Amino acid sequence: MVGVTLPSNFYVWSEKMKENKLKWYVANKEYVNYLRKFDSRVENINYDKKLKPYIGILITINEFNYYVPISSAKEKHYKIKEGMDFIKIKQDEKIIGVLNLNNMIPISSDNIKELKYKEIEKYRTFSNDKEKLLYISFLNFELNLINKKMEKIKKNAMKLYMEKTNNPNSKLSKRCCNFKLLEQKSTIYIKNGKENF
Repeated sequence: MVGVTLPSNFYVWSEKMKENKLKWYVANKEYVNYLRKFDSRVENINYDKKLKPYIGILITINEFNYYVPISSAKEKHYKIKEGMDFIKIKQDEKIIGVLNLNNMIPISSDNIKELKYKEIEKYRTFSNDKEKLLYISFLNFELNLINKKMEKIKKNAMKLYMEKTNNPNSKLSKRCCNFKLLEQKSTIYIKNGKENF
């Protein structure tokens, strides 16, 4: 990509990232809503009794860990080509979900938790145990597909961050969250003692 300057340790970092599988996380809704006040591109995760989990850790920049919410597959996604900021999670030709990497955000460790399936009812309601087990099975299935693309996801996330930083006015950058601004606001949030989750 024209104009992108990758960190000097990018290739060392890319070798290390193979060791770290992506996992499901649950973000503090209050924290995400706080970031949404400053950047409308931050995705809404307030879905009452439904869970919108995040995938991470995509990248770590200056001690900020980045995560991205998973989005459900829609008919329009079949017509959209994959790109630096858009990755389809597919089983054969069926799209299971999508990752809009342009919507990744920095989240402090105090405002995110790894999703433990035994605690899943804290974040989502189920009508019965069968529904819960089916949902957990789907999450496992989807996570396995995501991790098959882990290297691509992490590399794209890093390149996207550098593109936004180095070329903020590019067409691609304009689709992204304002990463630097969100990092600043995240720091303020933590300093104000609002990190309880």
